[in-house]
Amino acid sequence: MKRLETIVKSDRLSNVVHAIRSAGAKGVTVTSIKGQGSGDRPMLRSGRGTTQFRAEYNNMDSVMAIVDDSEVSKIISAITQSCYTGNSGDGLVIVTDVVQVVNIASKKIDSEAL
Repeated sequence: MKRLETIVKSDRLSNVVHAIRSAGAKGVTVTSIKGQGSGDRPMLRSGRGTTQFRAEYNNMDSVMAIVDDSEVSKIISAITQSCYTGNSGDGLVIVTDVVQVVNIASKKIDSEAL
């Protein structure tokens, strides 16, 4: 099993969640995050609106899904198609190995736990 963590701009969240679910993931966890990367950070105005400054962080979302190894390529393809613009800051997909998953309520393990 793999853990897919997708980091995208907040305005692309719905597209990414829909793509992940449509490609076969049984569920997702969404977290609002802030970060600095290659994407442009927005310009903000001061309290009176007379001066501008660049935001220290971008507001983004992280979408996490645990999937079977056989689904990884299909889900990554769906994610990249759903949020690709070709511009810096489109996002990241991070893939990590999952050793074990246990569903607390049903006590099922691994793929059955999903």
